[in-house]
Amino acid sequence: MKKQVFLFKGSFIETKRLEFELNSNNINPIIVNNKRSALLSGFGYNPNENIIIYVFEDQLEKSKTILQSLTI
Repeated sequence: MKKQVFLFKGSFIETKRLEFELNSNNINPIIVNNKRSALLSGFGYNPNENIIIYVFEDQLEKSKTILQSLTI
């Protein structure tokens, strides 16, 4: 089983941009968005909470290069 590692934590706009670039490079990130989960299940949420992106360990180096090129 592949290990998931933390890549980035940020706002909705920043994470969407990074997600798009990762998908364009055949990297499928794992997105943790507690705000969306809370809204779908009917609970309250913290509007200041950031979204987290994880990638698989074998894709980390390529993902970091993409993240640095975006300068976010």
